[in-house]
Amino acid sequence: MWGRLAKWVVWLLVWSMRLTVWPYSRILSFFRKKTPLPAIDNNLLLHSATSLAEKIRNREIGCEDVVQAYIARIKAVNPELNCVVQDRFEQALQEARKVDLQLAAGTMTEERMREERPLLGVPITVKESIALKGMSHNSGRVKPKQRVATEDASFVRRLKEAGCIPLLVSNTPEVCMCWETFNNVTGRTNNPYDARRTPGGSSGGEAALLGAGASVIGLASDIGGSGRLPALYCGVYGHKPTPGYIGIDGHIPVSEDESWGNFFSIAPMCRYAEDLPLYLHSISDPTKRENLRLKQPVDLKTIKIFYIEEDPSILADRVHPEIKTSMRKAVAHFANKFNIIAQEIKIKELEEVYQVAGVVMLRMKSCNSVYQKTEDNPAEWNSVLWTYIKYIFGFTEHTHPPLIYGPIKKYADSISDKEFSEMLELKRTLMQKFDEMLGDDGVFLYPTFNDLA
Repeated sequence: MWGRLAKWVVWLLVWSMRLTVWPYSRILSFFRKKTPLPAIDNNLLLHSATSLAEKIRNREIGCEDVVQAYIARIKAVNPELNCVVQDRFEQALQEARKVDLQLAAGTMTEERMREERPLLGVPITVKESIALKGMSHNSGRVKPKQRVATEDASFVRRLKEAGCIPLLVSNTPEVCMCWETFNNVTGRTNNPYDARRTPGGSSGGEAALLGAGASVIGLASDIGGSGRLPALYCGVYGHKPTPGYIGIDGHIPVSEDESWGNFFSIAPMCRYAEDLPLYLHSISDPTKRENLRLKQPVDLKTIKIFYIEEDPSILADRVHPEIKTSMRKAVAHFANKFNIIAQEIKIKELEEVYQVAGVVMLRMKSCNSVYQKTEDNPAEWNSVLWTYIKYIFGFTEHTHPPLIYGPIKKYADSISDKEFSEMLELKRTLMQKFDEMLGDDGVFLYPTFNDLA
């Protein structure tokens, strides 16, 4: 495995990113006031997607009323949050009116609608890195200046077929390469609970909308925490599914490497936890979704729980006390309510997990980046050194975080085949340990991130 020098080189590269991202956020926060968002004044915004779909099917509420309520909320909070890249409000209202007319005509039974269109009339927001036909699809990039999706991604089509009505595409950091959400096109997205803080990244636009009650379900993506970290920071739910159950087409960045789908996932996000099973069922591959057993009841009294409070990696900071407290509250909840005694564990291989995961991902064929010479060929790069020099002297519009990808990929590619084989073996060992530990009824609790928003 890596020698001590190699570990410290990677540590320095990670810290170089922290030293640019952290001051940027903190300095800007000094010039902002903690302005509370307008209170939610429409009860339609307080229902889960599951509840909204049921009430729309039963004609207890109108689809147009629901869509209009969310449009009004987005307009109320976006000046403070800066989540929206492009909206399609007029089209969404037209689609909502069609739903109301179809329901009034009574051409489908309630049972058939529940089975074939389980999310009928439910508004959804979409991360701008995902292809939504006719909408901006550029992943926060300055080059090219504009890119519009000519067709829907396969999973977007499934959600539309399930009845969802897209409202907008939301902000993301440049090429999705940052744990905060800012770029030089749309600007900085803010946390709905405190605009001086970050909503996380790269799905920060989605998380901020959900946390503000301006969206009920959101479509995001995740490779190294992009759907889970923003969910943590904004108090909502983000899920990175098992590879292979949701298509990964129609996303920027993308890599042609055959291993890309083992790491990258489309990530459902939602405001209410009860929506995750229905959402995941609607978006997943119809030929595989039964394997997920999403409709199978779970007896919480029979599960095993394992947890780790502290991140053992050299690349990680100490876990914040508030996050540890939350972990302990979850452990205590299962003990008090279900008589499940969680087991705190130590896994030595986790000391190397960031290095292993990072190198394995970075050695894949290049994905879209700020270095590529042409839009059609992500593998052909401009000089990393020259691009950095231009950035230092202000001759490029790129933000700094995606520039980090260049040197760390070069470093990962330089690692010997012997060292890389050792990493792959450690990865297999770690996966086997988790498989044996968790089985079919185990849950592992682990800090989503080391620090607060």
